Amino acid sequence: MIHPLNKLKPSDLLVLCNDLSKISKSFSCEIIMFIEVDFKCTLNYISCIGTNKCIHLSQLCNGVYDCSDGYDEGVHCRELLPKCQQMNCQYKCAITRNGTRCYCGDGYETSSDGRSCTDLNECNTYGSCSQMCINTEGSYTCSCVEGYVLQADNRSCKAKSEPADRPPLLLVANSETIEVLYLNGSKVSARTPVKGSAILTLDYSYKEDTICWIESRDLSSQLKCTRITKAGKLTDEWMINIAQYLHNVQQIAIDWITGNFYFVDHVSDRIFVCNQNGMVCVTLIELDLNNPKAIAVDPTSGKLFFTDYGNVAKVERCDMDGMNRTWIVDSKIEQPTALALDLINKYVYWVDIYLDNVEVVDYEGRKRHTVIKGRQVRHLCGLAVFENYLYAVNSDNFSILQINRYNGTDVQSLTRLDNAKGIRVYQKRTQTAVRSHACEADPYGMPGGCSHICLLSSNYKTRTCRCRTGFILGSDGRSCKRPKNELFLFYGKGRPGIIRGMDLNTKVSDEYMIPIENLVNPRALDFHAETNYIYFADTTSFLIGRQKIDGTERETILKDDLDNVEGIAVDWIGNNLYWTNDGHRKTIAVARLEKAAQSRKTLLEGDMSHPRGIVVDPVNGWMYWTDWEEDEIDDSVGRIEKAWMDGYSRQIFVTSKMLWPNGLTLDYHANVLYWCDAYYDHIERIFLNGTDRKVKEKYCLLKIVTVDTVLLGTHPCAITYCF
Repeated sequence: MIHPLNKLKPSDLLVLCNDLSKISKSFSCEIIMFIEVDFKCTLNYISCIGTNKCIHLSQLCNGVYDCSDGYDEGVHCRELLPKCQQMNCQYKCAITRNGTRCYCGDGYETSSDGRSCTDLNECNTYGSCSQMCINTEGSYTCSCVEGYVLQADNRSCKAKSEPADRPPLLLVANSETIEVLYLNGSKVSARTPVKGSAILTLDYSYKEDTICWIESRDLSSQLKCTRITKAGKLTDEWMINIAQYLHNVQQIAIDWITGNFYFVDHVSDRIFVCNQNGMVCVTLIELDLNNPKAIAVDPTSGKLFFTDYGNVAKVERCDMDGMNRTWIVDSKIEQPTALALDLINKYVYWVDIYLDNVEVVDYEGRKRHTVIKGRQVRHLCGLAVFENYLYAVNSDNFSILQINRYNGTDVQSLTRLDNAKGIRVYQKRTQTAVRSHACEADPYGMPGGCSHICLLSSNYKTRTCRCRTGFILGSDGRSCKRPKNELFLFYGKGRPGIIRGMDLNTKVSDEYMIPIENLVNPRALDFHAETNYIYFADTTSFLIGRQKIDGTERETILKDDLDNVEGIAVDWIGNNLYWTNDGHRKTIAVARLEKAAQSRKTLLEGDMSHPRGIVVDPVNGWMYWTDWEEDEIDDSVGRIEKAWMDGYSRQIFVTSKMLWPNGLTLDYHANVLYWCDAYYDHIERIFLNGTDRKVKEKYCLLKIVTVDTVLLGTHPCAITYCF
């Protein structure tokens, strides 16, 4: 059965077919996709109808049938000749079946008046020269940068082999090994000893003769490196212990100037960087990232490029320290999955596996051009650029492709490697060297004078110092210190579940605490300042746990009979933990912070719809909690209740004009209670004596604890006071 549903995406069609097949086992469907390939003739050429053949305008109406269907000749040649003569073209006039037009000789283009000719700047045309281009009157000349030699075609540049016994190589991540190939696809004679598991990505530092890759093993992943000899043999394998979780990392890029590693975590939706020994890692970008994929760096220009196709498909650029972030491609793009940079021309190439094409723009997002489109480049999962060619991996048949980036019809399959994924071209000129840079070690051995990690910023001569988790940058911009003011913000989010903290007194979002990872849905949080414990309820995992802000002493303190914990609160005077349970039994319970399982006690049960946020005031002996109703008609059913901290003297505190109260926090100094209503999308406050209730427009001294949003996005769901 064939459905002409040409307006649906292939993924939508597959879902439709699968659903229909489930309904009827006798049903089968076939999806036929016709991909329209863009084809355009160059200046002063025209295509024969229905073909990819181009003929020069001078071949029109010359008495010779150059198109197989005779499109270039006919009675129109005689009928339109007088009109052509009247146009008074400076060079020549062309007669087509649709009319007449002037054209110019090689090296010139028609002016705005449609008849006169002006010099054509060929240097503005993609591919005129493979590197440097100088426009001249009626022509142009090409040249090459240092280290390359101009070829006989006077357009192409070929890299010098320096030294002569080190030819360019292809490095291919091949699932269980790293293959080393010559550019023609043949294997280097020396066998490679690297044997791993699920090797998906790799990169290298030419000056260090080092190749590094991410290797997955069971539930953990490791960063491993090896030396590469002049003969292409891989030796002396070692592991770098990274202070971050790498299991969700599928893309890596090495800053070959500083040695820093850049990673894309496609599950946590963030980009982070670690120093050369892996001891210091900092998050660069995590906001407005929904499905990051590819990453590439140009440290000589101080630029980091990455792709994302979550809410908005785009190619982005920022400085190497994560600043000055900007979109360079955000239209006519669907699923960009691989990146490669031409460091000389400042070009960004990307693969779009949905549109089946490879495109290019310059670093500013201009001069966009489609290199190749169609069936030949379907499902590419890796990309590299060298000289006139792109090298890519086809994930359908695992073939290694060589694509002429200036002539999209020149595509060759070099070889096949089962389970091939990532690809790099290993050659000296692919990683531009610099004599000195801003992150060089000072006399005390600190890169760029930075205490923890030095990042190049807008170019290799400027740098930014960052600090490891739990430290902030000093006023000198180099040293790192523990913050004197312990005011900090921490938040939890799902997909994946993680709890992070950041200092509120710095301009950059330095992480205050070691993240609490491997969670599912951290719905409720609180902090015990005396012990530095973060307490959390992982609702989906049905547990309450804790971890210190330095990452130590992670443990589960309660596991049984926790149906749906929506709020927790630490009593720092009595050293107790209170929580709401919105499961089959609607309860509020308490337990000691130490030996919680042996000391838990239910304080209140029943007469609640959906108990959510909870906060305690141990100085005055009260606890407050919210009860969330699901009635969108009656806005008087939501409420905030209070009771003594032993559960007695229960009473309604606030109930009018409230529907989904979903979080509480106390300003203990001002005796003010704050809450957020997820139905009305606002935050309110009231004094503890029940007076002066107001909707707050400014949100000061509030820490957001939310699954989906941070810093008061849509539908705030919980807030906690930081002190």
